[in-house]
Amino acid sequence: MKIKNSHFDTLAIHAGESGDQHQALSPPIYMSSTFTFEDLQQADDTFSFKRKAYVYSRGGNPTINLLEERVAVLEQGIGGVAFASGMAAITNVLLSMMKTGDHILVHNNVYGSSYSAIKRLFASFGITSTFIDFTCVNCNGDISCVDDIQRNIKPQTKVIYFETPTNPSLEIIDIAAIVRIARAHNIKVVVDNTFATPFLQQPLVFGADVVVHSATKYLSGHGDAIGGIAIAQDEEYLAKLKFDYMCELGGVISPFNAWLILRGLKTLSLRMERHVKNAQAIAAFLSNHPKVKTVMYPGLVAHVGHEVAKKQMAGFGGIISFEVHGDETIARRCVENMHMAKLAVSLGDAETLIELPALMTHRACNEDDLIKFKFSKKTIRIAVGLEDYRDIISDLELALK
Repeated sequence: MKIKNSHFDTLAIHAGESGDQHQALSPPIYMSSTFTFEDLQQADDTFSFKRKAYVYSRGGNPTINLLEERVAVLEQGIGGVAFASGMAAITNVLLSMMKTGDHILVHNNVYGSSYSAIKRLFASFGITSTFIDFTCVNCNGDISCVDDIQRNIKPQTKVIYFETPTNPSLEIIDIAAIVRIARAHNIKVVVDNTFATPFLQQPLVFGADVVVHSATKYLSGHGDAIGGIAIAQDEEYLAKLKFDYMCELGGVISPFNAWLILRGLKTLSLRMERHVKNAQAIAAFLSNHPKVKTVMYPGLVAHVGHEVAKKQMAGFGGIISFEVHGDETIARRCVENMHMAKLAVSLGDAETLIELPALMTHRACNEDDLIKFKFSKKTIRIAVGLEDYRDIISDLELALK
């Protein structure tokens, strides 16, 4: 059987595997910083890329490379570069596409650390940014909406960057529509696919140039490894990203963490099916609860991005944000009254996690930022876990009382 022609579940287990494993079922963890050569000729052939081999784990390692190959296959890319964290992947990719004097266009609502890196850190290097609403492209190509994005494109704009679904407002952005605008201006498109995973959405299929993940989340799925990965369809760009950025800036993932994420990938589809099933049931419960004011979940027909999500996603994900009636104090009481759900940042784990983004993951955002991001100090984000959804609902029901 040709593995490359197999379905997603099979590829998540077998893609990129090598026969050079001494017949071990589980791929080995190559916990070696350095690899040796038999002679100088072998060394010369390796350094000149005449021979595919390993030198030093910062630039290449069999376990890490297997992770890169496997996720690339799942995302329908040609290859990938793994990093020490999701933020390492995001910042390296964006910096690899820009220099001093360049400009990046970003959707209003992104993860707090992504926002801080682009708005503050990149600004210190002379890279400017504009944050606007990308959801306007969802209105079936209305000219005024497209014009609104085009008005914010400058001659110096090199990258358009966004998440879909977004964190924590769960907004949906039409990837293909953004790509069409970008192509007309020769701008690269980078999409953070952490919330959806390649099981539910593949941005490269819709024309994105690079897709990034915090592999810490759903790809790992067990809350025990930190990592990031970038996937693309351009071999030359991937070599530049690996050797000019990842290697030089040093954000290399540990082979052990790469192995843990590989282990998580084996059950990705099964876990995502349960996350989605649970989230859909919980979103429906919250939507009908008298103490809940707003529910943000693209799987609800009332969600403004529902139709676009149906078009580009195979499922609506496992994250829900909602607001209760009352003020921030009421929201805090609700979160603190949860018993089974753990109060924590992050997501994608077997355990259900709950947080107040304005107080935690998006703490660096001020009041004006929160308004632009379309959430508030009383927004609650729940990363739905793999428990029985009835038990999660019972926990929420008690907390809302």
